[in-house]
Amino acid sequence: MSLRFRRSVSIIPGVRLNLGLHGAGLSVGPRGLHVGVNRRGMYSSAGLPGTGLYAVHHFRTGEGQHEVGGSAGGCGCAMLAAMVLGLLFAMRAC
Repeated sequence: MSLRFRRSVSIIPGVRLNLGLHGAGLSVGPRGLHVGVNRRGMYSSAGLPGTGLYAVHHFRTGEGQHEVGGSAGGCGCAMLAAMVLGLLFAMRAC
């Protein structure tokens, strides 16, 4: 069993400061679809709000590093495209 802590604070609509036991991060996007940055690098996340189901894709660069939590094939590109569209929609709504 492991102990976890996560707290998310809205800075402005669509921008959140995420706090946890191992550091802080910043994420941008509408509910269920966002991109963010934390101590491990940049990531995107897509999910079904209210269900607890979501997928996270970590973007890694450099030699010797590999993708963690991503999916095979073109799924990562499709998720990134959905994120960009979501961000554009969220910015337009503000």
